[in-house]
Amino acid sequence: MDNMDNNSEKRGGWAGAGDFLTHAKVREKMTVNEIVKELGNAGFQARKVAEAVNVLEEMIKDKKCVKFLALSGSLVPGGMRNVIGDMLKSNFFDVIVSNGSNITHDLIEAFGEKHRFLDSEFTDVELREKSLNRIYNVVLPNRGYMALEDNLQELLPKLPQKEMSSREFLAELGKEIKDKDSILKIATDKGIPIFIPAISDCVLGFHVWMYSQDHKLTVNTTKDQGEILDITFNAERTGALITQGGVPKHYVAMAMQVSPKALNYAIQITMVRAEDGSVSGAKLEEAKSWRKVAADAKTVDLVCDPTIALPIIVCALKERLKK
Repeated sequence: MDNMDNNSEKRGGWAGAGDFLTHAKVREKMTVNEIVKELGNAGFQARKVAEAVNVLEEMIKDKKCVKFLALSGSLVPGGMRNVIGDMLKSNFFDVIVSNGSNITHDLIEAFGEKHRFLDSEFTDVELREKSLNRIYNVVLPNRGYMALEDNLQELLPKLPQKEMSSREFLAELGKEIKDKDSILKIATDKGIPIFIPAISDCVLGFHVWMYSQDHKLTVNTTKDQGEILDITFNAERTGALITQGGVPKHYVAMAMQVSPKALNYAIQITMVRAEDGSVSGAKLEEAKSWRKVAADAKTVDLVCDPTIALPIIVCALKERLKK
């Protein structure tokens, strides 16, 4: 006891410790929000889920905060299309920065094709012979890409035949989409800008490039830079929900770095590790050294598959925010 400091003695020898872990409790007919609150009494990633909901709730309620949704990973093929759409319908976010894959697969579904579960009896070589493309335990038939091509060939001539940023191009394309569940249509109808800074790295971008070879419609992603910087420069505060990392994570973070602004709220859901120095795996604390995240920002690093975490988080938020 003689070696303990005064604070340690006052805490009964618990210097460096916080609140007591009280253990999560479950019962019949609990709501998702009630379960999330119980997860906050547990340790490890369970508590991180509760912390993520708490920070997101505060961020969404902050009327002076511009809220970014950075989408990476195969969320649409993984079944998260309606969950993402619901976040947009609920006005959780003001700006989307996405990889090309999620919007490409969103459009494939908007054009009537569906993803299917993998029949594990077949090898990948056999799947190739059956024109099935595997995404872990989900497959997409080649006809999905054929539907994408056929519909784009019909829609692209209807768009302004000029050079556009990816944001402007997607806003124009979104006006032509009829599927009410489409992420692109929902965002367009609500006036939520979508940026795909690496649009050339997806089949959608490939078809735009092909079309541009003998038409005036082109997409110039360098024009996105000025548009997203206008948003960040004019924001009093900013926040972001980031899934998996990749280009969308860095694009939002870099916009903060060069504004110069910094994220006041940041929640990252990823299973990528930090040890290889990748942006995708980097902890949000690391971004503070770059001034991409504010020194006093409220941050949560949740190590989890977003297809598990997102539905829980969104459901709990909807329950809280409707009150």
